[in-house]
Order: sequence, then C-alpha cells, then structure tokens
Amino acid sequence: MPGAVGVLGTGTMGAGIVQVAARAGYRVVACDASEEALGKARRYVRSGLESFARRGALSEEEAEAALGRVRWTTAMEELAGSEAVIEAIVERVGPKKEAFAALDALLPPDALLLTNTSSISITELASATGRPERVCGAHFFTPPPLREAVEVVRGEQTSDETVERVRRLLSSFGKLPVVVRKDVPGFAANRLLMPVLLEAARLVEEGVASREEVDLLATRGLGFPLGPFQLADLIGLDVALDVISYVHEELGDPFYTPPRLLKNRVRSGRLGRKTGEGFYRHDGGGR
Repeated sequence: MPGAVGVLGTGTMGAGIVQVAARAGYRVVACDASEEALGKARRYVRSGLESFARRGALSEEEAEAALGRVRWTTAMEELAGSEAVIEAIVERVGPKKEAFAALDALLPPDALLLTNTSSISITELASATGRPERVCGAHFFTPPPLREAVEVVRGEQTSDETVERVRRLLSSFGKLPVVVRKDVPGFAANRLLMPVLLEAARLVEEGVASREEVDLLATRGLGFPLGPFQLADLIGLDVALDVISYVHEELGDPFYTPPRLLKNRVRSGRLGRKTGEGFYRHDGGGR
C-alpha cells in the first residue's frame, strides 16, 4: 500500500501533481497558504479525474476513491507524516529556500524533499536544509496528469540512494523519470524550450511574422503539437519569464535576455490561460 506524499503549493502544477499521486494510490496532503488556491485545486483535481472516468481510463468508483485520498490543508504541519514532499510554489529562489528550511525542520530525517522547479539550482535550494543528500528535483511538465516524462535533477550533494528513490516514486506514479546528471540552470528541457520562445518573441518584435504565423509555422510546418506562444500561454507567462530571467542571470549570456514582448504581457497581468489572456484570449473571444 503506497504511503503518504505531500504537495506544497496547489497552483496549476501542484494541483496536477496531487491528481497524479492520488490516482496512483497514495494518500496525499495538499497544502497551500491560500484557501482560494485550495478551492481551485480541488475543482481541478475533481474535473481531471472525472474526465479520465468519462474516457474509460478509470472507473467512477476509482475516481471517487482517488479524491477521497486527498487531504486539503493550509497547515504545513500536516505534511509531517509524508515520506516525500514535492514543493510546487512560485518559481523564485527566496520563497523556495524558506519553504525548504521549514520542511526540513518538520519532516522525519529519511523523508525526501523534492522540488518541481523548472530551472532553479537544486544545490542552492538544498543549502537551506540539513539534509542536502535527500534533496532532489522532480520537474513535472504541464499538465502533469497528461505529460509522461519527469526530470529528476540531482544537486551536488544528492545521493545515489535519493535519485533511485525518486525514480521509483515517479515510476509508481506512472511517469517516465529522466535523470539530469548536472545541476545546470534550466536543466535539460528548458534549455531546449526557452530558446524557441525567445526566438519566437524576437521574430514578432522585429516584425518578421505575427505570433499567429509563428505558431502556424511551428505546428503545421515543423510538426510541434503547440506553437511557442500557445505553449507559453499554457505554461504561464510569469513562469516563463521567471525561468528565462533566472537562466539569464545565472549564465550571464545575452542570448537569454528576457524579451520586452514577454515582460510587458506579465506587467499588464496577462499571464496566459490562468488569467484568461496572455498572447491569446482564452475566454472564447479569440485574439
């Protein structure tokens, strides 16, 4: 019988991870400081499981059982009995280190501290704890219930035992763990993805093509499932900007200078699907 898994942060990524773990049979403690975020996450998880049930991927009884395995809370103390906690809060170093220090003080010595960060140094986050050998990256992709691969990112002090435990945990979730052997800014996936978004933004800024035309070329020409602007809206423009900014700061490479087009959208609160508008409208109005 699977044990208990904690998820700290129940935004889009955190809620998706909650759904994945609960469906895999784990008892899940889903923690967020915001009651509003918890309410949205509950609806997300219920809707996701019901969608799988409608498609015949699981029965209605299995969907209800999975929902029943989730405990929603604003009290971090309720994570204390977890064998692993997956942090999925804002993509910024300061808040993540604070969260890791708090979790380190709360969890038993053999518990795993995992982070869903898509770019931030695992080594730096681990430095906020007294157990750096048990800190590891577990980077899920959007949306977690549908994307199979997960990056397993080791910090400088992450032990081989921890990497193997994380691999087993993710495999039990039905995922395909891919070990990233070096703790580099952006890891592997975002070092592939972010240059595509950067170049797409530059093409629009320079008047070479519109965002619709860039996405059309990517999907109908290059065979991508989503164009770079469509994908950015799905990920969240604020998240994309945080990742690009972090990689730019860490590498000092002018190539990763955040594009004005992206910065202006974020400053205006147009963050993608989660706000109803990013590079496109998502309220049915189209734009």
